[in-house]
Amino acid sequence: MREPNFIVAGAPRCGTTALYAYLSEHPQIFMSKVKELNYFADDYPAMQKINFRSHADYLQLFDDASPSQIGIGEASPFYLFSKVAFEKMRAALPDVKIIVSLRNPVDFIHSYHRLNLTLLREDETDLQKAWSLQEKRMRGEALPANLREPELLIYGELGKFSQYIEKLFSIYPREQIKVVLLDDLRADTKAFYEDVLAFLDIPSDGREDFEPVNSNFENKSKFLAKLFHPSPKVYDAFMKTISFFGPGFMEWVSIFYKKVERLNTTPTKRTDMDPVFRAYLTDYFREDVEKLGKLLERDLSAWM
Repeated sequence: MREPNFIVAGAPRCGTTALYAYLSEHPQIFMSKVKELNYFADDYPAMQKINFRSHADYLQLFDDASPSQIGIGEASPFYLFSKVAFEKMRAALPDVKIIVSLRNPVDFIHSYHRLNLTLLREDETDLQKAWSLQEKRMRGEALPANLREPELLIYGELGKFSQYIEKLFSIYPREQIKVVLLDDLRADTKAFYEDVLAFLDIPSDGREDFEPVNSNFENKSKFLAKLFHPSPKVYDAFMKTISFFGPGFMEWVSIFYKKVERLNTTPTKRTDMDPVFRAYLTDYFREDVEKLGKLLERDLSAWM
């Protein structure tokens, strides 16, 4: 069995889907066919797209990698927030390289909230009101019916990236970690891509064209959205049922499900944030951004 030698570990809405897509198309790279396996995030079982019974089940998803594919990876954005993922990952894959993609936390919160609305994991359409519900939600109150993991709705905590990076640095050697920024991907995608390949010790494929990936989207039909994103109880029962057929079958179901789900989405323009609330969030995250900048040895003052 072959095993991953690199993992894109987060954060969501920070370019992880673009990284997954671009790397998947490199002839010497094999990416798991299912994005967001979240295998190592045992504390977020509802976010795992396959019910893994063993580590062998996880490794089975990389069996199709050819001998010429020297890079083998997966992308699971919620590893970054998990309390246990990196420790479990280090025990199983001590030499794996880890890529973390980040962005301005204010923009992250804005985009992540919209994603949660589309996936029916959020029911408060106004970001400022959703922000004000955080204390209640930490007490288990005012939770959306289709929410899978309550911790993943505490926006103010998720946007404090420095705590997650600091923990990652304490678990893996720095030379095995690369933190990239969505700003750089947007500014010069080719240079960004080549830099990631160099970190992975994978030869360039000479790629020049990079189509935009994972822009803002919304559901065409709310009824169909509810079918695609059922309550946790229904989802858990469904996952347990198909798990009887093994990880290969679950992988196929996940791929098919994703293709059908996309038929119910349509691109949408990004909405503007209230400038007063944006100023508030900027101040809220200022100290953490300064700490993150020191950890990364990079000037992030433009975010503020």
